[in-house]
Formats: sequence, C-alpha cells, structure tokens
Amino acid sequence: MARDRDELSVLLKRLAHAQRVYVRSGRLPSTSGGTSGGTNGVLAAIAAETHILVGQLHREDWQRFASAPEGPAAVEQVEEALEPIAAKNAAALMGRLASQCLVWPQFTFMDRAEADAVAGLVVELLGADALWWSNCDGDDEDSWTAVTACTFDTLVAGTDGHRFAVLIQVGED
Repeated sequence: MARDRDELSVLLKRLAHAQRVYVRSGRLPSTSGGTSGGTNGVLAAIAAETHILVGQLHREDWQRFASAPEGPAAVEQVEEALEPIAAKNAAALMGRLASQCLVWPQFTFMDRAEADAVAGLVVELLGADALWWSNCDGDDEDSWTAVTACTFDTLVAGTDGHRFAVLIQVGED
C-alpha cells in the first residue's frame, strides 16, 4: 500500500504545473471509514484534503491575485461544491486541467496525450471502486462553484476510501 501511495504521488506530481496546477495526495484519516462507511464521511474527508491544498496555493502563490477579499472557501463550502463524476470523466478532466490553461485555452502546460495517459494511470491506481468529484456543475466544465479566491478554478478529487488524489488548476484573467 505504501508503494501505491508513493506511485500516486509521483504520478500526480507529473501533472502539476508551477503556480497553475496544484496536486495533493496521501492517505485519508482513518475516521473517514473507507467507502463502506458511506459517502458522506468520505466526501467530508476529501473536502478537508482539498481545503488544505486550496489554503496552500492561496498562501504560497495566489493571495495577492485573489479576486475575493474574504479568501478561499471554508471546508464546508468546498464540500458543498463537490459534485460526483464518473471515473472516465475524472480522468478526462484531470488530463485537460494538467495540459490546458483555464483562462487561455491556447496556452498549454504539457502534451495532452501525455497528461491523459498519466491521469488515466491515477484513476486506474485508485481502482474501479474509487469515488470521484469535481467542482464543475454537472457535465458543464464551463460552469463551476469556486473554491479558491481566484477568478477561475476547477478541481478533480478522488479516493478509494483509503488513499486520495486532488488536482486543481487556478487562474486570473
């Protein structure tokens, strides 16, 4: 299991891009109860891990650019923003976020095929029973509920009930 956790971290780091695409992975706290404990506990744990990542990116890079003076969303707001998505949609969204700028789509961070391949490995590593979420509203990737204090943010997060992966891209116009 530690090897899988390390592999997950390595794969996600391949998808990161300085000051645009941020990633976090690790082990969920044991209080989340795994997927058999129900999705509410797992969702709360994913929201908390996402909130940690949002706080880090805000403090480290984005505080001076933030469009919302109150700062990033509270953990409860992050949880409310998360919508369930299918694994194949999670992989596609993760690949797009890792490869293409939200603000200026013609600007790319990495080759899309490579990003899609790595994102597919992340989804595969968490397994067929993994649960996935995004802050996109339904299937519309152009409509989202903000979780950072930035103009643009889109995230994808998943867990097998024990390990988790979060990827978020932020931007300002």
